[in-house]
Amino acid sequence: MERLTRLIVLSALALFGLNACTLPLRDQLPPALGKVIPREILPERPSAPPPVPPQPPTPTPTPPPQPAKRETQVYAYRDPSTVAAPSVPAPAAPQAAPVAVSVPSAADSSSPPPPLAPVSGDATASPAAPPPVQVATADPRSVLPSSAPQPPAPLPAPAPVATVPPSNLTMPNLPPAAGKLAAQAEQQRQAGDYAGAAATLERSLRIAPREAYLWNRLARLRLEQGQAVQAGSLAARANDLAGTQADIKRDNWRIIAEVKRRAGDFAAANAAEQRAGGG
Repeated sequence: MERLTRLIVLSALALFGLNACTLPLRDQLPPALGKVIPREILPERPSAPPPVPPQPPTPTPTPPPQPAKRETQVYAYRDPSTVAAPSVPAPAAPQAAPVAVSVPSAADSSSPPPPLAPVSGDATASPAAPPPVQVATADPRSVLPSSAPQPPAPLPAPAPVATVPPSNLTMPNLPPAAGKLAAQAEQQRQAGDYAGAAATLERSLRIAPREAYLWNRLARLRLEQGQAVQAGSLAARANDLAGTQADIKRDNWRIIAEVKRRAGDFAAANAAEQRAGGG
């Protein structure tokens, strides 16, 4: 009996559970769809065309005026053989009009003019004609000089002053290049090329700058060119480098004496002459 009761209770619970499961499905069903009635599509009304702007009237071309027709002229026929040719007068050659030239004679020029007739007071006297104006004519040709002016002659170059007696110095032993340049400078000096000789001596001094002989030669050359102040400075420099070379020192003192004499310092010139003579 107890088993049967349990079986009934279980069956009732099973039925109740089945009913509970079916309820949500019914609630979730979608509602019935209504019938959609399509709207009537009305035809579109055609839009009015845009107004056309009025066009200006086309001008009518005006035809050009026709020339007036000339009337036809009728001439009577004539035989050409009976018509006489018109006479053409020959052109007359131009003739020069005669010009009357009155030349006063010598008798007319010497005789006085006739006296004028008296004029009554009632008549008005006419003014005398003015004398002809005489215009002096000049020769249009311009007077040209017979010859073009000659350019001024160039001034002669001043001759070098050589008041120092030539020295008899002998060239010492110099470096080969310096000795060759010193000999070339002496040849240029004797030929009168003092500027070239000075340039050659300056080149030799670059090779042997402590040779008193080269300084003495350059000092004598400057003195011959008229540059006394520079010659005295070069001779003093040669004396400082001469050492025991007495002949070079004597020649330097002669150059210094001449420089002092040109400057007007005769006392210093005499003192230099004494030192050059060995005094």
